[in-house]
Amino acid sequence: MKKRLPAIIAISVLLLYFASNYRKQSPKTEIDYAAFGKTSIHLNGRIQPLDSVARNALLGIRYKRTFIGDDGKKTPAIVWLTELMMRPDLAHERPVFRIQDEDVQALLKLPKKPSSRSKVMIALLGQGSEHFYFSFNEIGPSLKVISEQAQKASELEDAQRSRFQKAVIQLARALSNYSALSQSLHHGQVASFRQELEDLENFAPAGVDAVNRRQLGEEYDENSFNQMMSIGFLYQGFEQSSKLLTLPSVDANEDINEWNKTSTLLRQVLQEGQASEIVHSYAKVVDAYRNENATAFNEGVRALHADLNAVDPSILPHAGVEQLFNFLEPFYIAAAGYVMAFLAVVLSWVRWPKILNQAAFGLICACAIIHTAGILFRIYIIGYAPVINLYSSAIFVGWGAVFLAIALEWLFKNSIGNATAAIIGFSTLLVAHHLSASGDTLEMLRAVLDNNFWLATHVIIITLGYSATFLAGFIGFIFILMSVFSNRVDKKTARTFGSMVYGIVCFATLFSFVGTILGGIWADQSWGRFWGWDPKENGALLIVVWNAIILHCKWAGFARTRGIMILAIFGNVVCSWSWFGTNMLGIGLHAYGFMDEAFTYLVGFMAVQVLVMAIGSFPTRFWKSQIG
Repeated sequence: MKKRLPAIIAISVLLLYFASNYRKQSPKTEIDYAAFGKTSIHLNGRIQPLDSVARNALLGIRYKRTFIGDDGKKTPAIVWLTELMMRPDLAHERPVFRIQDEDVQALLKLPKKPSSRSKVMIALLGQGSEHFYFSFNEIGPSLKVISEQAQKASELEDAQRSRFQKAVIQLARALSNYSALSQSLHHGQVASFRQELEDLENFAPAGVDAVNRRQLGEEYDENSFNQMMSIGFLYQGFEQSSKLLTLPSVDANEDINEWNKTSTLLRQVLQEGQASEIVHSYAKVVDAYRNENATAFNEGVRALHADLNAVDPSILPHAGVEQLFNFLEPFYIAAAGYVMAFLAVVLSWVRWPKILNQAAFGLICACAIIHTAGILFRIYIIGYAPVINLYSSAIFVGWGAVFLAIALEWLFKNSIGNATAAIIGFSTLLVAHHLSASGDTLEMLRAVLDNNFWLATHVIIITLGYSATFLAGFIGFIFILMSVFSNRVDKKTARTFGSMVYGIVCFATLFSFVGTILGGIWADQSWGRFWGWDPKENGALLIVVWNAIILHCKWAGFARTRGIMILAIFGNVVCSWSWFGTNMLGIGLHAYGFMDEAFTYLVGFMAVQVLVMAIGSFPTRFWKSQIG
């Protein structure tokens, strides 16, 4: 028991942090925002809870999934979205738009906000993030200017746009999304949604009769006709502005055949004489929120969920699973745990090596389980294999590398497996976090990728090849730095490093090769050719070739331990280019578009790898460790 105590304590700390973070997901208010956040809607080609809509939308606008509430504390995104859809007057005062570009701030004549930091902290860390956040009301007077500048910038190719133009386009997109969400439930032109429904249902027969009579050339009630036309124009604008599909409808077989916007209630009333029960429940929820009636709001949400269940009993439980996934935030918790594990490993190299390394191993295993749970949640929610886009590939590459590193640590028990698992696990989850800012990471696949068999074979296998290649490279990275700057590496330890890299490279070569062949078969079925020298295909081939070169250099004796480590580090360069770089070229069937921010990070990552390779090339007499 004593041997396991460090790991138990470390895991307990992680789980306590997990529980604390989970409790923060539901605001402690009379209004049940969590229940409303479970409400199912249709967006980006899939059914999802409003909680996901709120988080993704706020991330795209504010670059965070929370905002600062009236109490000065972080508040869940669903509170902001509820305000935006039902009380936009409140939401318009929230400083949620992040505008960092000073030229854009100057163009919009935005106020200079004082920093809450002291002069010393400003000198050391800058003004702070609150310096860049502005409300819709502060931006509102310049909407026309933003639109004009964004229109000019959109006429240029992305690579030709200046920093200022890219910032303007980004702001214009955020404002467009914000405006669409603000009119997703009600147009807001009248105070009471429920009263509007009653008026529509009462007025509909006379209005329809007046329109029909006019079309037939008969006498008609001009007041009823004019009223019908004004309502029609109002709802036409509502239809164009709104974004969410909130109303499911069923066919003759009682299966959901389509989702519609709330604005289609006008068509319902005109055709059937009344709106659906779901619309009436939404109206009750909206009015209760506007009147600050928490009891009526919560009752309305329960009625709304009952109406949705009556249409299809499966949609709310499915949305509930996704909301639970959002609340748990498994990838965020895993990332935090990987950082804790890395700190434990580093401290173990200074003091209490056995105790702290055991604690680190326990943390890594716990994080791997949480990491796995997050992937399983995603598989269940989307109904596809784990890798469907760049975001999920980052999640899976890290997951595969962590489990391979755990196996190494189990075999060698030298803390290197722990260190590489922590570094790669955290790094890939950090990459995934930045990729998530582009929007919904669970959106439906493009048609050519909509094949679960190939997603579960080719994509998984080749991604595990990426995982292994990165793991070998990071082991080499650690070997070079430890050997050059410390005296912890002796001949025996160097041989151990060599054995670890050799085994991982063998694994990487096999999986990269098999994955590439399977990709060719998939391409033959989808595009009618096995190989087309597409940049992504060339990148996959480069990984296979480079890993094969490493193996041949070892077998033929062209390189010893140090040389193999340097070659493995360059594998990071090859793999990162094949994974991300080829997608940024903007050409080929696998291209996802050029991203200059990601390109800068990619070049920086490659530069660090080359720098460490150069350090490793210094004569060993300059190294603190003598490896022979």
